[in-house]
Amino acid sequence: MKPPASLALLAVALGAAVAAGVAPSTDKSHKLQSVSLRKMADCLHAVIAADRAVYSRVIVERLALEKSKMAVGEDYQAADCLPVHAQMLRLAARGIQQKGAEFSYTLRSLWPINPSQGPQTEIEREGLEAVARTPGTNFYREELLGGRSYFTAIYADRATSPSCVDCHNRHASSPRSDFRTNEVMGAIVIRIPLEF
Repeated sequence: MKPPASLALLAVALGAAVAAGVAPSTDKSHKLQSVSLRKMADCLHAVIAADRAVYSRVIVERLALEKSKMAVGEDYQAADCLPVHAQMLRLAARGIQQKGAEFSYTLRSLWPINPSQGPQTEIEREGLEAVARTPGTNFYREELLGGRSYFTAIYADRATSPSCVDCHNRHASSPRSDFRTNEVMGAIVIRIPLEF
């Protein structure tokens, strides 16, 4: 069972404070001295996954399919429609980077509609293949990118709603047209630098 988003946010904040060198409470009943990179990545993933599920269920499913039949499209600004799920993730990830976050996250797939969203490193390819085979098992590795060491965590990204499946299966550039609800469509890749 995934923790509630508020608990995950608290864990992320605590992890960031510990990583930044903020001393933990001197209260003897509190024993947490540090947060592992794996736990920090898992908490970040819980928040990202919850945001994606809420966008899909509350916005896309409701506005595009149930209520006003508002369109969803890649060219959302010009077409005055809702952005697709992957664009929302990329917009949020870009916004966090612009705020100076040391960690990063992205969406990758073995079957990307946009080729730039395919695996970019050997670790990404290995991780995508691993979570596609065993979606309940996350993939963790260290990798060196641009002279900097990162803890890389890769989590299966499933088609959580019919709108995910429908969009990918109908898209002219999609390499697959047979996705089903709850099937792995790709992965969320989170990177945390090993030196801050």
